[in-house]
Amino acid sequence: MQIRQVAIIGAGTMGASISVAVASAGYEVLLRDVSVDALQQGLQKIDKMFQSLVRKGLAEETAQRHRARIKTVTDYSELADADLVIEAVLEKIDVKTAVFRELDRSCKPSCILGTNTSSLSITEIAACTNRPDKVVGLHFFNPAHLMKLVEVVPALQTSQSVCERTLEFARSLNKLAVRVEECASFLVNRLLGRYMGESLWVLQEGVATIEEIDKAVTDYVMPIGPLALRDMNGADIGLAVARFNFQEYGERFRPAPLLEAMVAKNWLGQKTGKGFYLYDPETKKRTVPNGSIAELILPSSTPPAAFNPQRLFLPMINEAFLALQENVCAAEDLDPALMAGLGMRRGPLELAEELGLANCLEQTEKLFASYGERFRPAPLLKRYVRAGRSSILKREGQLAAASN
Repeated sequence: MQIRQVAIIGAGTMGASISVAVASAGYEVLLRDVSVDALQQGLQKIDKMFQSLVRKGLAEETAQRHRARIKTVTDYSELADADLVIEAVLEKIDVKTAVFRELDRSCKPSCILGTNTSSLSITEIAACTNRPDKVVGLHFFNPAHLMKLVEVVPALQTSQSVCERTLEFARSLNKLAVRVEECASFLVNRLLGRYMGESLWVLQEGVATIEEIDKAVTDYVMPIGPLALRDMNGADIGLAVARFNFQEYGERFRPAPLLEAMVAKNWLGQKTGKGFYLYDPETKKRTVPNGSIAELILPSSTPPAAFNPQRLFLPMINEAFLALQENVCAAEDLDPALMAGLGMRRGPLELAEELGLANCLEQTEKLFASYGERFRPAPLLKRYVRAGRSSILKREGQLAAASN
């Protein structure tokens, strides 16, 4: 079945952005929300996105043609002809399952039901429908109309043909579509969580300052530092994700007390004007580091070691080997996904090869001896080193998709 009409459920920021991405690829879009007011707000967001694209060089007539493909509806019955639905509502399982029960009743039997969840169980969502074989995760990265990555995540029940058609659809949007087996936080956010979490432990130990951490990683491989990124996304959101991953994966994802303390003080970042940095109340632009963070730094009985940004990437590299060990994704997809999803200039597997696999293991084992479970080496990394391997896979042409 060819996909012609796509329904987007939820006219918030993510739903609006997905609508722009889908309409710009030539698909007819039905944007659904609970009220006319919610839809009007969504259309205002969509218009601003198209205006921004025009300022960046998109022809005005092209933008108008894409915009004309987006129609709005408030009733699920109006989705009867949709070939694919992408749900982008509140990230709560009870809200999403309620939506999927309605979609299951209203959409034609052949319609694929997709969810844009970034972490919730696709299998649990699929199980609430009478078509679990046609439910799949379609995790767009924000902003969806600009970011290149889509993680396609089959539920336990999803048929192979539905997964393949969903991958083809995502690629038709000019996206890098990567199949990711279901696990907490999927692939990119799972690996990101280890790196982001370690940045907080480094700051809390007094190993480096806020500015030193952010500058070191941007000089090394990232487009933005982890602490500036945490301020952008919100410490409260970061803590909720960290707690979820800790619950699912255990000790290596334990949230740093520093993050708990910042949320308790309402130092959430840009949205409260104070996080790791201070923000101008008018422009919301970052000004200087938050000097009050010093009161949250825990005293240490041992002098801190010199900061090397590699300490933040060793947990990411180790998690990458754990993900490969679990067959979460194909090895050749891992670096392109991290580069497309996070803007890394080199992915974690390339970093591992650059540092040397044996050296990665040696450094991780030293940190494991000092810090415990956060650095327990992945068995697959040990196997590669014991086999004398210096690389994970052939790299010729592997990264081309991430740079296109």
